[in-house]
Amino acid sequence: MHRRGRLAALAALTGVWLLATGPAAAAHGALVSSDPAGGSSLERAPGAVTLRFSERPDPGLSTVRLLDSGGRVVAGGPARPVAGRPQELRLPVAGLPAGGYTVSWRIVSAVDGHRTDGVFGFGVGAAGAPQLPPSQAAAEVRAGHSPAALAVAGRWAWYWGLALLVGAAATGLLVFGGRLPGRPGPLLGLAVASAAAGLVAMTLAAGGDAGVSVGDVLASANGRWLLWRAAALAAAVAAAWWLLARAGGATGSPDPAAAGGPPRLPAATGPLAALGAAGAAGMLVHALAGHAAGPSSLRLLNLLAQWTHLLAVGVWVGGLAWLLAALWARAGGWSSREVVGRFSRLAGTSLAVVVVTGVARTADELGGWGRLVDSGFGRALDLKLALFAGLVGLGALNRYRLVPLFRTGARRRAAARLRRSVGAELGLAAGVLAAAALLSQLAPGATAGAARPAAAATPVLEASGADWATTVRVTLTVTPGAAGPNRFTATVADFDSGRALPVDRVELAGTPQAHPDLGTARLELVEAPDGRWLGQGRLLSLAGRWDLTTTIQRPDGGVTVPLAVDVPAPAPS
Repeated sequence: MHRRGRLAALAALTGVWLLATGPAAAAHGALVSSDPAGGSSLERAPGAVTLRFSERPDPGLSTVRLLDSGGRVVAGGPARPVAGRPQELRLPVAGLPAGGYTVSWRIVSAVDGHRTDGVFGFGVGAAGAPQLPPSQAAAEVRAGHSPAALAVAGRWAWYWGLALLVGAAATGLLVFGGRLPGRPGPLLGLAVASAAAGLVAMTLAAGGDAGVSVGDVLASANGRWLLWRAAALAAAVAAAWWLLARAGGATGSPDPAAAGGPPRLPAATGPLAALGAAGAAGMLVHALAGHAAGPSSLRLLNLLAQWTHLLAVGVWVGGLAWLLAALWARAGGWSSREVVGRFSRLAGTSLAVVVVTGVARTADELGGWGRLVDSGFGRALDLKLALFAGLVGLGALNRYRLVPLFRTGARRRAAARLRRSVGAELGLAAGVLAAAALLSQLAPGATAGAARPAAAATPVLEASGADWATTVRVTLTVTPGAAGPNRFTATVADFDSGRALPVDRVELAGTPQAHPDLGTARLELVEAPDGRWLGQGRLLSLAGRWDLTTTIQRPDGGVTVPLAVDVPAPAPS
């Protein structure tokens, strides 16, 4: 393999590995507020629990449950949407006695199909319970999930399939004179198979993520977008079949100008136009089912920018595959100079559109340039931009160094060098599309939030533990140590000397052993002047044993310390 090809393959594989092992997903469809508010104490029982999310949830795949302090479900089931407010869900409740309650919710975003779940608590008749701001109570308990490998792989395959279909139409009509090079059947078959495999993978991933059957997924709002994708793919299959039938299943009649060269397929502008329209329709459906369709005053502009971006990527990246096919079919042949020149102009125009629309979508989704370094979405975007820069560099080399060689007499040597360079471009493009697939599974940086808990007091429950290397010891105290609102105090010390350690950040994460399905509740602590780390909230919302993980960020790296506490059951009334 040529050096550039090896470098491109290494860069693409490195990018895919980093994406697969790097950023965890921030929560999609984050809980913005609730009524009752998380952490609140009510004099009278509410008639319903209402939750408002940052993205519109899919009611058919979302559930809300209400549990008492003993872990018993007192109300729950499929969530009911609030009329006229699509971002809200409501759970009717009635006759709640005094005590502490936990709301466990799981939603699947109707915007991008991603699942988020979490818990928060409130009290009824619990006088004197600490009050928490709704924003803090929501942030302390929401839990995001790492993107499912099957979902990312499915979107990656779907992108490739549509790019090859759109690239076939664009290059066939604008570069190859109304036909496709060589024998197009295998590459068209690969495009259809890739898109179909991607669609199946996305469907299975959606069912697995939501914990429901494929039939339930297809009956939901997200399932309707999957069915529309299937309709676009079926249209593409029909157009590809028409194109190959137009060619008579053969290589076509020889062109008299191609002395000794390969034969050319007859022109098929109609099937090519139909193929491009089907691919463009699939990209439009994908844009409508993604982040660009989220609530915004610029929704139509966002959708137009996203769709145009996908089309331009398809023309450019998909066109590269068809250019490579042409170079292999006609290396040094009569049409090399004309084909390469026309494709270079088409690719240059597509690249300009990709850059403009990409900047527009980034500005809308990123939520500030600082998010490039402090969010999973930003990290994935950083990698995509790095791979894209390499792709642009290779494209510039082709345009300004290799394309001019076709005007000389050394066309065979120029074609061989261009084949290697285009192969390297396709390797980098694989990494770019993998980054795009992951970005579609991550919450945009603009939706990220942070919590600021506070306060601490006298301990009742205590727990102590160390990291696996026995370098850090954490001591945690909890007041009043009952299911419901508590105050948390943590000290972080050197394991051997007991001296307090400098720490940048401390977060508690807890899961009740008897109810692992509730997900992971989280509470970020803040540093007090005396070096202790303090927090307040309903992290321990149920009675029973809780597995806690203390995540500690230090100047020289991060460690985790496991802890466990036993929350006593409420005294019988």
